Amino acid sequence: MTSNSLSFQSKKEQAALLIQHGQLDAAKALLEEIVRMDRRDADSWFMLAVANHRLGARDAATSGYEKTLLLNPRHAQAYYFLGNVRGESLDHEGAIRCYRKALQLVPQFVEAALNLGAILQHLERHSEAIECYERSLEQGSASADIHFSLGNALADVGRYSDAIARYRDALALEPRRPDILINLGETFAEQGRLEQAIECLTHALSLSPDDGPRMRLATLLPSIPESLDDLRRWRSRFETEIAALEQRPLRLVDPVREVSATGFFLSYHGLNNRELNTRLGKLYQGACPSLGWSAPHCAARTPKAGKLRVGFVSRFFYNHSIGRTSRGIIAKLSRERFEVVSLFVPALRDDEISKFIGASSDRSVVLPLTLDSARSAVAELQLDILFYQDIGMEPFTYFLAFSRLAPVQCVSFGHPDTTGIANMDYFISSDLFESADAAGHYSERLFLLRDAGTLAYYYRPRLPETPKRREDFGLPAGGSLYACPQTLFKFHPEFDPVIAGILRADPGGRIVLIRPKNSNWVDLLQARFRKAMPDVVDRVMFIPQQRSDDFLSLLAVSDVMLDTVHFNGMNTSLEAFSVGTPIVTLPTEFQRGRHTAGMYRKMGFTECTAADKDDYVRIAAKLGTQEDYRRFVRSEILRRTEVLFEDIHVVQEFERCFLEMHERVG
Repeated sequence: MTSNSLSFQSKKEQAALLIQHGQLDAAKALLEEIVRMDRRDADSWFMLAVANHRLGARDAATSGYEKTLLLNPRHAQAYYFLGNVRGESLDHEGAIRCYRKALQLVPQFVEAALNLGAILQHLERHSEAIECYERSLEQGSASADIHFSLGNALADVGRYSDAIARYRDALALEPRRPDILINLGETFAEQGRLEQAIECLTHALSLSPDDGPRMRLATLLPSIPESLDDLRRWRSRFETEIAALEQRPLRLVDPVREVSATGFFLSYHGLNNRELNTRLGKLYQGACPSLGWSAPHCAARTPKAGKLRVGFVSRFFYNHSIGRTSRGIIAKLSRERFEVVSLFVPALRDDEISKFIGASSDRSVVLPLTLDSARSAVAELQLDILFYQDIGMEPFTYFLAFSRLAPVQCVSFGHPDTTGIANMDYFISSDLFESADAAGHYSERLFLLRDAGTLAYYYRPRLPETPKRREDFGLPAGGSLYACPQTLFKFHPEFDPVIAGILRADPGGRIVLIRPKNSNWVDLLQARFRKAMPDVVDRVMFIPQQRSDDFLSLLAVSDVMLDTVHFNGMNTSLEAFSVGTPIVTLPTEFQRGRHTAGMYRKMGFTECTAADKDDYVRIAAKLGTQEDYRRFVRSEILRRTEVLFEDIHVVQEFERCFLEMHERVG
């Protein structure tokens, strides 16, 4: 070996040590000298790319990794790191190709499998992510991280029992990992197995006493309560735990990641949540002061002249109830008075509704997935009004809403409950939906649209040319069908005797529910029904979730739709009305239990609005068993229902709302 080759090799070793010790500028300078000495040494180019990558010079890093692969096409590490650069640059498909190539070269490459699976999960390509992790396990890469990530991917698609098994496999390898215990606890909670969730979260706290799992432990609530007493017990526990947390210092850095939940299930209790949500909001604000960040342009609290820039934000701008109720307002809002910006929270869904919302906006923005970056991105837009289409359905927009990102910030019925967030100025509702004392239900200032039968410019759904028949859903051709196609956590225990009463009043009737991806919820609800109505429970049927067209067909072949008490349908009611299906509803105290009654008021038709639970049973059974009466009600609904669809008056009321709210600034 010549002295030059010794010098070359020693310089490479010195450069590797510099990188190892974080002396990146020195490493870069040395490696640039090395590649001048031998421009065909792949490893030198690779180390130079790594140094540039760690210094944040992505373009130079990309060039270096590509040069490495040109010289050595079998350099799996170069493919892996090039995948990382492309992922950081949001070139997801480029990153996926690189990780797949790295795994093709080295099937046991755990880090490449983890990063590939993470991107696929981010893109909601869950089946591919699961396949990636399972293939890694087959190749002998049985790391705790692979089992853990596979568990996360399985939980994302509702395969909770399989996810639990993978988390347990991960814990068998690394039993002191709090993150695994936390996710295992979350999965138990999602299944409704709260005692096991408490056990896991408590164990996680004993290993690492962080306040994220402490907050999550305090705020656990059942998705399907066993009974009314069970609901009250868990709500009392929630209040007690919040009170205990108020007495201790709390610290959160990234509550989206550390807590990853909201007080979502409170809204299904049929009770006033203003105090609890406000106390919860104060806890989070105190634990993470950065949540209260304010955009610089909000300091000038004076109304501006000219067009108002209105931002609409949600994670659900696709074929989802939020997307369907948001798209019309975004499209129809006056462009003489307003500039419309749609803010998409990833993961993005590329479907007809997401494309419509993007195309109907003056500008659309995809927000970064960290709170700091998202706050900065929204602040740069200098919005006059920021309209959250839902707060409380998922953690990102809930915690984003703590910041002051526009002089006026408002929310509406997307998740129809008060937020308890100090920087949320207005809750927008309709005078047809609210009771006389409704202002006391909200921490926000209540703004009522006038005579609005919906809070959306709602495009009328259309039945397919060849709608499905009962038999296509596996339903009996004869007998009355009472559809109640709501998510199962809307089934308040106080609704159980109503269901039982209908089935007893109509011995030939069947009640049809939709089976969710979380099969354990079905088990929990059926167990409750067996206790509450053992004599008729066999006539409660579950059918699979349906595509949009098939869902309309299901509503059309049903004789009656039953509105869940305390938390009504909104999209579902509009869809049922579009095909003339009668809905029986019982308005309760809060907006979320008054949607359908408000729609009936707009239609000037109250035949199916019950005065109490006995009246609800009477109306439903009459509709189910008396064909002439049902035909009359259907015809009246179809004759009157046009006032609910594509109603420009609703848009005009939102315009009035935005203008008046803006005038009140300062």
